[in-house]
Amino acid sequence: MDPNRKKKIRRFLWWGLAVLVLVFGVVFYVRHYYVYSEGTRVGMLYKFSKTGGFFKNYEGEMQLPTIQYTSSEVFKFSVTDEALAEKLMSMQGEKLELHYVFYLRGLPWRGREYDNTEGQYIVDKIVRVRDDIPTQGDHH
Repeated sequence: MDPNRKKKIRRFLWWGLAVLVLVFGVVFYVRHYYVYSEGTRVGMLYKFSKTGGFFKNYEGEMQLPTIQYTSSEVFKFSVTDEALAEKLMSMQGEKLELHYVFYLRGLPWRGREYDNTEGQYIVDKIVRVRDDIPTQGDHH
């Protein structure tokens, strides 16, 4: 085989590999690190704990306000900031407005992926403590 042709094939294979690695990296980033959406949720924090086997994570559940006579909706989330987690740990039972970011896919060191959610909700701050959030038992 011609040495120039061998060089061209080798160069082509290296460029092909580089392009594949780049494409894989971009796809991985978009699925696991790109913030797909962000917003706030309002409700009563009724469960917050540190859980996990190898990766210890802070996980919470918040009951969202619903229309009377319907089943309540639950917002399940993770927290990666230890200081925020300590605050939330002491606020169970409080009505809160929390800011979150949503990733298309989860990472085990960032928290859990819940059964009914394909991505991962990460709460990153408390917007405010609320006292005007109706709960299912309120009849106003």
